Amino acid sequence: MNRPSTIHALGHSAEAAYDRFLINQGTDMVKALINFEEKVHQSSFKYGRFAIPTFFKPYFLSAKQEKFLKENIELMNQVLEKVIHVYFQNKEVKELLCPSKDAEKIIAIDPGYETQIQIARYDCFCEGSNLKFIEMNTDAPAGMGYADLLENILFKTPHLAEYFEEFHFRRELRAKKLLEALLKAYGQFKGGGSKHPRIAIMDWRTVKTKSEFEVLKAFFEEQGYPTCVVDPRDLKLKQGKLFYDDFQIDLIYRRSIAYELIERQDEVKDFLKAYKTQAVCVVNPLRTCLVANNRVLSLLTNPKYDSFFTEEENKLKLERIPWTRKMYDAERFYGSKNVYLIDFLKDERETLVLKPSKDSEIKDVVIGADAVEDVWNKTIDRALKNNWVMQEMLRAPQQSVPILMNERIEFVLKKVSINPFTFNGKYSPGLARLSDENSLKISKGGGLIPCLREEQTHNR
Repeated sequence: MNRPSTIHALGHSAEAAYDRFLINQGTDMVKALINFEEKVHQSSFKYGRFAIPTFFKPYFLSAKQEKFLKENIELMNQVLEKVIHVYFQNKEVKELLCPSKDAEKIIAIDPGYETQIQIARYDCFCEGSNLKFIEMNTDAPAGMGYADLLENILFKTPHLAEYFEEFHFRRELRAKKLLEALLKAYGQFKGGGSKHPRIAIMDWRTVKTKSEFEVLKAFFEEQGYPTCVVDPRDLKLKQGKLFYDDFQIDLIYRRSIAYELIERQDEVKDFLKAYKTQAVCVVNPLRTCLVANNRVLSLLTNPKYDSFFTEEENKLKLERIPWTRKMYDAERFYGSKNVYLIDFLKDERETLVLKPSKDSEIKDVVIGADAVEDVWNKTIDRALKNNWVMQEMLRAPQQSVPILMNERIEFVLKKVSINPFTFNGKYSPGLARLSDENSLKISKGGGLIPCLREEQTHNR
């Protein structure tokens, strides 16, 4: 006989039941929260030397919500894959998306397999059926190791066992999906051959996400794939094979940003030669940077380019992407007179966001509603000189999270974006990013939490 449900009576959804469950446990759950924070600090959930901020709660998705997300995320992935193909066929699109002649030469290199966007992370605002894409992380997406690690700590928390027994969540290792995507690309790779390719996780040695690389390295090796973590400057091409010391590399999971590699190409000559000659399989290919920057949003929200897309794809673009324009395009739109554009930017400060074209420069994003007039005016000058993009300002939805206050659990609201992954074009649960600020800076009272989908419940 099934035992009667106790937790479902606490709320109509997994999230409501979770919040009430924490409160009803009293001092026991206070101890559990403190223990959770200690576990996080002892783990590899770090950015540099410091633990990444987080909260004692996942982001909950119902089966209906995830179905809605899956349909939209996979369709957007399809749109961006199409943009990359159009880039090679249309001169105007090439001029819009490619920032330099150096970049153009490297983007033209054939990676040796057909599907370009093997791995992606989409940063979105989602509230009910209102979904907006904020950033397209298709260049060197990250976070799957972090999300797995934190989710595992939550599920191993003894005080949450009763709750997780009552609600059933579909769990899938994001690191496993990542590995499958890497291996699928390698299976299509023209130079591929080894059944168990030797993998390199590649980024600059100075980056602060090394702890995640070690998490992924450990998982890949558990699955039987020898793995190293390497700086692209340390790679050497010998007799047509790429090496890190004595470690021969067949497959690279690229975490270094494409434009950084292009800008520093004199430092990474052996890597680029190996990439060009298909001595190694690189995932994602460098050309995915074309759709990882804010310039692509200017293309996708401009009706001028609708003929490249299907009716369904155009509907998605119209409904799900905030209006965005490159500065130079906006100048032409506003009468080819700079003064008109400056007046517009000043008058519409409360409704606009100014962003660098490169996704790697997110720290420089300025939200008009949050900026004082002097800062906004200086940002306008920078944006015009560097051909940034302007974007419609969107308000982030909010999520309640538990914190410890006066030796008891209280709930506070944080602004939240959800960041699902795609692997081989297929949706996978990601993570959520929280903050006290509209720009969703984790350093400003926020953190990362894993996304969980409620599949079914027991004993209802």
